[in-house]
Amino acid sequence: MSAQAVIVMAGAAALMVSTVILVRRRMLSIRYGLGWLMVSVLGFLGTPLLSVAASQVHHLGFTRTGFSLGVLIVFLGLICLQLSISLSGLHRAIQDLTEHAALVEQRLRELERESLRDVTETSLSETGWRL
Repeated sequence: MSAQAVIVMAGAAALMVSTVILVRRRMLSIRYGLGWLMVSVLGFLGTPLLSVAASQVHHLGFTRTGFSLGVLIVFLGLICLQLSISLSGLHRAIQDLTEHAALVEQRLRELERESLRDVTETSLSETGWRL
């Protein structure tokens, strides 16, 4: 096994440990924690496979480092895409909640006006005055 593979596997193990710590401290949700644990397991188990594939890419005109870097960039791009999808869902949920809160506030103001009008009419009718 190459030194590069050992470093990647050590990084995957460090990611696994740090993810568990962050989840236990509730700084990272379980959903994302499981995702990052899967990333670390893929990194740990995929490194030997990547090493074997990297040794065969010279037929395609790539260097081992270039191939490994390309795989890493594609992987990071997929993580960014997944996080963007999650962020878009949260943005949509916040927008829905904001619209709902505005409608509730509008309805509350209408009810307050009706209540004030009813109180005013009741107090005026008791005194004999008319609107």
